[in-house]
Amino acid sequence: MTQSLPILVIKVGTSTLLDQSEQPSATFGFVADSIRKLSETHRIILITSGAIGFGVTRLGLEARPQELAKLQALSMIGQVGLLKSWREALEDTTVGQVLVTRHDLQQEVMTDYFRQSIEAIWGYGGLPIVNENDAVTRDEISFGDNDNLSAEVAVAMKAKTLIFLTDQDGIQANYGTPNQCRLEFVTTTEAHQHLVPNKSYLGKGGASSKIQASCIALAEGIDVYVALASREHSAENALIGKSGTKVIQ
Repeated sequence: MTQSLPILVIKVGTSTLLDQSEQPSATFGFVADSIRKLSETHRIILITSGAIGFGVTRLGLEARPQELAKLQALSMIGQVGLLKSWREALEDTTVGQVLVTRHDLQQEVMTDYFRQSIEAIWGYGGLPIVNENDAVTRDEISFGDNDNLSAEVAVAMKAKTLIFLTDQDGIQANYGTPNQCRLEFVTTTEAHQHLVPNKSYLGKGGASSKIQASCIALAEGIDVYVALASREHSAENALIGKSGTKVIQ
């Protein structure tokens, strides 16, 4: 029965996971509740960013450094606290940490190993929690905040759906103005028209990386949604059109 359930990839961005005091935010609980509910009808993979932010907090740094080697170190330091926060939020759910790179998923043999590992975690009733292996690559540190990695994972696992949970309730028209409003549907071409200069719109990776990732997923027939992370039942509501934006070709 479980093996026949559709695969859902949920990606949670850095900007939603730490509150203004740099402590784990309520987003962990909201997403955990959604995962418990959606696990009744889906096999779920959680892709989480945030390790660098947790590393910055753990070391008490005043600012995020720019040097890539230091960012890699912070990611390794912060990954421990990030996974701990997810384990606490998910309570009795068994979780398995998976560190991977886009390069891994572009090799057939490595992709097969990855797929088998994910399926084995599901076989134990667990939830795979995926993050980029920043110790050996710098792709998503430099650009994307795991957005493109999420699409690559969705493609590798032949997922039905990919949801980006971010700091906005979907793609917004007239962002930052009194006329700002949520778009229920948007094509990737139209989405480019709603980009804003501030890269933090739609999270650290920005709207541009999410559009790029959406194109990767949509090309393989995967449904793509963008929704607000910091709200109860946001992921479930996005799937039925009550919140967020569905991205289409």
